[in-house]
Amino acid sequence: MSNTPAGTPASVAAVRTDLRVLAPGEGEVHPVMGDPMRFLMTAEHSGGAYAICEQEVRPGNGAPPHIHHNEDEAFFVLEGEFTATVDGVPHRLSPGGFVHVPRGRVRSFTNHTDAMAKILILHAPGSAAGFYVAMGKLPFPPDLNEVKRLGDQHGIELVI
Repeated sequence: MSNTPAGTPASVAAVRTDLRVLAPGEGEVHPVMGDPMRFLMTAEHSGGAYAICEQEVRPGNGAPPHIHHNEDEAFFVLEGEFTATVDGVPHRLSPGGFVHVPRGRVRSFTNHTDAMAKILILHAPGSAAGFYVAMGKLPFPPDLNEVKRLGDQHGIELVI
């Protein structure tokens, strides 16, 4: 007898993960757009189902407009305030604020405050992590043509 609830898609029911416990500050850290991104769960940890990362964002920094073609993305604000812009519509988010952006939609986020802010980011499936790791190897500020090239390799389109 299965413990999987009725109506659960087979692809979801087949995902198995091992227990993963991280202490505060643990997890692989890569600089993305000049700010540290800490990987809590990657596709490798979740059987490909999702990835979760925490990003500290400097005042005025964030992610430029882009489209994820292969994964949905969700943002949960932990500290500070962000503006998440989806398809040209800005959404102001304070701690506890959340936005889910389906794949194929243009999105960006910016820390518009004068202090560091922190955001939790979820990708489903977890395929975007390779892009962020590659971004972490670029000098800051990165050459946008190089960001575009890396994005093209990972199904992420920079909208400039």
